[in-house]
Amino acid sequence: MTSTQVTLSGFDQFAPKAFLIALARYEAPLSPELIAEVNNVGEALVSGKLEKADLLINIAQKDAAFSECFNKAYEDLLELDESEEKNKFLPELDENTPPRETDDYNNFLAPPLTNPNPQSVARKLLGKATDLVERVYRLRF
Repeated sequence: MTSTQVTLSGFDQFAPKAFLIALARYEAPLSPELIAEVNNVGEALVSGKLEKADLLINIAQKDAAFSECFNKAYEDLLELDESEEKNKFLPELDENTPPRETDDYNNFLAPPLTNPNPQSVARKLLGKATDLVERVYRLRF
């Protein structure tokens, strides 16, 4: 799959996941300005303004190297989603399955987005997972 610029409008299911993966993978520190923007979006999301998640795409694109990392994570998620492999990562759901969106959001997305060092928090949260894409793909937010 060739690298493409992610240009999306509105909410996209993979944007927050790709952003989380990019935070964990990106080695260079983000600029203080980008961190402030990430924290602003994180605070908005914590306040229930979930439509603000689409701003993560704009933030990612402000730094060329981070944008490359974000785009790669997005493409990896999309590739997994389009493959037959995705079925092994998504458990069967029925009417008795409780929703996980809130728990996954609160446990995985909110902490790095609201922290002054989002990259460090993302790395700690995702641990030493051998495949970040597979792990994050399972999250529901």
